[in-house]
Amino acid sequence: MHAFTQMHIALIPVLRAELGLDILTIGLVASIPTVVNALFTIPGGLLADRADRLKMIAAGLIVSGAGGALMSQANSAAMLVVFVSLFSIASTLLHPPALSTVSELVEPRFRGKALGFFGSAGTLGIALGPITLGILLGTVGWRYVYLMWAIPALLAPFLILRLKLQKTEDSNGSQPGNRPSDFHMLRNMSLILVLAILGARAMGGNAINTYITPYFTDWLKLDAATAILIFGMSPLIGAVASMTGGFMVDRFGEKRWFAIGFVSQIAALLALAFSPNIGFAVVTYLFYAFFGSMEMPAEQSLIAKLTPKSGRGLAFALSFLPGTIAGSFSPVLVAFVVGGLGIWYIFPYAVAMFAAAIAILGLLWKRV
Repeated sequence: MHAFTQMHIALIPVLRAELGLDILTIGLVASIPTVVNALFTIPGGLLADRADRLKMIAAGLIVSGAGGALMSQANSAAMLVVFVSLFSIASTLLHPPALSTVSELVEPRFRGKALGFFGSAGTLGIALGPITLGILLGTVGWRYVYLMWAIPALLAPFLILRLKLQKTEDSNGSQPGNRPSDFHMLRNMSLILVLAILGARAMGGNAINTYITPYFTDWLKLDAATAILIFGMSPLIGAVASMTGGFMVDRFGEKRWFAIGFVSQIAALLALAFSPNIGFAVVTYLFYAFFGSMEMPAEQSLIAKLTPKSGRGLAFALSFLPGTIAGSFSPVLVAFVVGGLGIWYIFPYAVAMFAAAIAILGLLWKRV
């Protein structure tokens, strides 16, 4: 499923030429599916706490496979929006039950490592989509790449439904009779602060992810295939970073590792913005991607720590909501920034958002 996540973003330079997309339309293609994601996020989390989680994961894979098959036939901006929105729906079906299941399969002292490996698998999939696009774009074309990835997505549910899981107990475990109310979950101030941090991070990260390939092609004068390959390398490196972050979370704690991730991303973006040449720009961009994925296990471990496991489906679903809300308007907002000031200004915009996330983390520090 994750292979589809950023393929349409990586294809922006190609789609812009092939379908005649302008900057505002590109922003809408990036943002409208996140609105769909926001609408389905909380229902998906509530369902994950009540339904068979493996069946939900299988359903998410089926929807993503259908989206991949349909994307191979897209020939307008409207079709892009509708078909990419299927990947958003698939994400809300898969992520809350999958993260809840992973957090329950291991003891709390190993949770960071488990979530790190889980995140690594996802980022590896995110990487493989753009990488295969970059390799096959000049031969079979992007439509057949979508069709190629639809096949394993449609076959995987048959394997998922054959799994048998053994869960562990933890200090936040709860018995069937004392499930926390959904309203009580929404009043957890520490969880609210985590969600605010994730919202600020999403505002900054979305600006970079949406416009980095046009930055490579327009500002650095790279060809589209090379820009897509570089874009695809970032989550590939992120797969290693997620595992690294998982080990470090268990050793040093969630808050400290979260802070290190934000500071490192700011430093990498500043270096990228003032890169003296293409080689240095590529290296600093990959460092930025590494640190971004490195903090993911810290985020997920904090959420698991703050919530009882009977309500973790909703909690993990809520953790995606700030990103989807920010993503629903951030690409359009940044489109106006890019159109008015130039594409270089995605960097100070993103740095400001990450700095805001660090400030909110300071408020959370003494509460956890």
